[in-house]
Amino acid sequence: MHLGYLEEGHKLAEQAKEDNEKAGRRSFLKKAGAAIMVGGVAPSVAFGMSSAAEASDSVKGFKGQGRMGMSTGEDWIDTFFNEGAAGIIHYYADDFVFEDITLFQTITDKEELYNAFLPFNKDSNVGKHYFDVVRYDGGLAGDRTAQLRLQMPPQYQPAEWDMWTKDTLEGADHSYDEWGVMQWVWKSEHYVDFLGLPATGKTTHTRGMTFHCYKDRKVVREYTYWNFRDVAIQLGVLPAPNKFWKKK
Repeated sequence: MHLGYLEEGHKLAEQAKEDNEKAGRRSFLKKAGAAIMVGGVAPSVAFGMSSAAEASDSVKGFKGQGRMGMSTGEDWIDTFFNEGAAGIIHYYADDFVFEDITLFQTITDKEELYNAFLPFNKDSNVGKHYFDVVRYDGGLAGDRTAQLRLQMPPQYQPAEWDMWTKDTLEGADHSYDEWGVMQWVWKSEHYVDFLGLPATGKTTHTRGMTFHCYKDRKVVREYTYWNFRDVAIQLGVLPAPNKFWKKK
């Protein structure tokens, strides 16, 4: 998911946070990880289901059974926008890492993730957002999870290397049994400015992709990347790229 409203959205999120806390939301969140089961079946049972069973409604999405697939991505998006931060937070494991690479932002705390998702609730005042998954690739994890580079390249200084790699390495010890890559499109109708750019009253489109690692049908690691440059071009603050490689 995306944390683009860093100024206007942050103020609205803070207000929403205060309102939700008054309603007892903080207590709800602290209990969420332990109280709600998303998977419901052991991986050995889930992964052994037939392709016919996988196609039935009973196995689709995070709350179903069987292999994760396109319905997983659709469920993830639908829940995010129909149920908001309070609904989608249960799709993440207690120990997780969320990373929006475009914004150089990494979150490992559920309450912080909840607050980051608030601006995208349907009743938010920052705008209307439409995310649609158009492709899903994924499979079982196998035995090749989190292979890490252990030696720093000679062209880096230690502090420099740590700065640019620490978020990638975060959560490398989290085991997972399945993975998925979702490619999606994002349409935004902006009610306020976006990342300090003049977006109020404008509509933008962009593409992005999210890589998920799943454990017992919950997200333990998420990498999201989206095309900020294209948004900036549509808002008139950056020029379109010179496609010099194309034939005249």
